[in-house]
Amino acid sequence: MIELKITDDEREAIAEELDDPEVDPRIRRKLMAVRMHDLDVPHATIAAALNISDDTVTNYVKLYRDEGLAGLMENRHYKPTSSVAPFIVEIERSFSEAPVATAAEGAERIDSISGIRLSDSQARRIMIQLGLKFRKCAAVPGKADPQMQFDFLQDELLPRLEEARNGERRVFFVDAAHFVLGAFLGMIWSFTRIFVPSGCGRQRYNVLGAVETRDHDFVSIRTTGSVNADTVCELVRKLDQAYPGEEITLVMDNARYQRNKKVFAAAEKYGIELLFLPSYSPNLNLIERVWRLVKARCLRNRYFDDFPKFIGAIDEFIDSLSGENRACLQSLVTENFQLFENPKS
Repeated sequence: MIELKITDDEREAIAEELDDPEVDPRIRRKLMAVRMHDLDVPHATIAAALNISDDTVTNYVKLYRDEGLAGLMENRHYKPTSSVAPFIVEIERSFSEAPVATAAEGAERIDSISGIRLSDSQARRIMIQLGLKFRKCAAVPGKADPQMQFDFLQDELLPRLEEARNGERRVFFVDAAHFVLGAFLGMIWSFTRIFVPSGCGRQRYNVLGAVETRDHDFVSIRTTGSVNADTVCELVRKLDQAYPGEEITLVMDNARYQRNKKVFAAAEKYGIELLFLPSYSPNLNLIERVWRLVKARCLRNRYFDDFPKFIGAIDEFIDSLSGENRACLQSLVTENFQLFENPKS
């Protein structure tokens, strides 16, 4: 079977197209074929469901692999959007300077530039052909200093990661996650809107974790109490016991319970280096990706009717990161760091 690597954003874009009643039936068939392939449905089953041949299913999947959603959306029988071709450079510049949130807004923008009114479906097709994707916005800490982040990455973090790759050091990214019993809602493929019961109360399960970059080990301290300096010292001792005699660096943020005399004393006692990130730099802490994974895989769209079951789901998945789900860390904890701007080198 042809392997496709479809992201969650791409799945949302396909879903939006399938929800549009104006989408041409031929294009809808292509979208359905690719989505069913993504769900590991056999090509023979897809062909029977859509009343097409196995070879046609394969061609649709190859088209998506080679040309993406834009190629899939191209109506090779009829191209009603060609009338705006003379304005396409100006349209692209406008979308680049001021992105739109919906296809309807895109149609209005194209109308204001070209004087040609397109349907929402036609406008969406143009945006896809221009290379736009339906993406979720991400928050940027307002006080982040891009230049300081860049300097820290180049001068402090990357040299230590190079030593880790050479087997000379272990680098752990450390942070705490606070899981509150309640509803963790997310996108889901369904025929109707799904309502997930939400737990009541404010019971919280706290996990202080450390993820390593070379072998993708995950070490944690879990508690229903608060995470404080004593918790960090316990993690330091646990890491020293797990990796005796090895050079260890802990990359942490500037939380008070991490940057204090008690933690400094424990790190000095066990010969562990503490490396503190610049302020407002969650984008440089790789463990943030792990916390998103935990929420997505064991909490999202799930209801727990009591706190022990909630804790059990989290524990079970975290434990699996050292076994059957270690591959998740291998794909997530990579040395690809997001910088918010391009600072001076």
